[in-house]
Amino acid sequence: MDKDSIYKTLQEICRQVPIVILGSGPSCAAGIPGMGALAEHLLEKLGNNIGDQWRQISDDLLKNIDLETALDRTPLDEKLIKEIIRIVGSCISEKDKEVRDSYFNRQMTLPIERLIHYYRSEGLTIITPNYDCLVEYCCDKLKIHCNTGFVGYFRKALDFKKAEREVEYVDRSAVVKGKRMQIAKRTPHIKLFKVHGSIDWYNFDNSTVSDISLVENEKYADKRLIILPGDRKYYKAFHEPYRELIQKADNSLRSGRTFLMIGYGFNDEHIQEILVKRLVEDEKSGIIITKELSEKTKELLSGCSTLWGISQEKSSTVICNREDEYKVSNIELWRIDEFISIVLGG
Repeated sequence: MDKDSIYKTLQEICRQVPIVILGSGPSCAAGIPGMGALAEHLLEKLGNNIGDQWRQISDDLLKNIDLETALDRTPLDEKLIKEIIRIVGSCISEKDKEVRDSYFNRQMTLPIERLIHYYRSEGLTIITPNYDCLVEYCCDKLKIHCNTGFVGYFRKALDFKKAEREVEYVDRSAVVKGKRMQIAKRTPHIKLFKVHGSIDWYNFDNSTVSDISLVENEKYADKRLIILPGDRKYYKAFHEPYRELIQKADNSLRSGRTFLMIGYGFNDEHIQEILVKRLVEDEKSGIIITKELSEKTKELLSGCSTLWGISQEKSSTVICNREDEYKVSNIELWRIDEFISIVLGG
């Protein structure tokens, strides 16, 4: 296939309003710590003197074993889990605030803003394991409603049904076949499923709330609702609020016509079990946009004729699938804003 044919294929996939799976790539590019940086931060904060469990984990981290594997290899008691959540949450919160301040003061851009703007009237669904609030910031700046399942103004409560009703309205000005009718409509919005929690989510009196004012208050750090990396996150997923979130995300994946994966490395069973089935068994079309293809991503690309990968190779962009490969020189299509601008014309 030549470039024009490949671009047309990618455009057709995106024209169907894909379900977006947002990985850590765009967040790390903005300065939010990834797993490697979080491992270093934990080593710095916890040292090697707070008990046998952490000493085993820190030994693994010092051997360059990744954080998720290290946390899996050692059973953790509840006290250590809370301490790790406190440190991880505080670290990400601090960087998230820096990004927020720079972004709203126009000192930096967030590439996913262009994606959200492009689909602003299409009812885009985004599924992400990220804890940060970059999607919410982009929606605020673009004046697009972002439905995370919470309702309220200052301290928001988790209520999916009410959150859905908030984007519904009755259009009394519609004319159908010459008659004025009342038509039920939906306000254009982004639907955001944060399946591993968020830095602004907390558990108070067995209720899930979202309160950005608490993010920098260490007094409530142990009440923050985020799932740590590792296999125990699958145990946590059976409890609220994660169970309902993951069910709704799964339903979106089951009903999706096409899929757009951004900075996602296929290392999360919460998301990818149904996603991979849709791509492999159901042969749904998809695009993976990432700076570097992971080994799992390469394996998936080799088995899916309807799946495309877009990644960096030196100063070029490589667009590939199981049967074709095309290089575009001096263009960074692996950046979502460049992809939207150049391939989709948005």
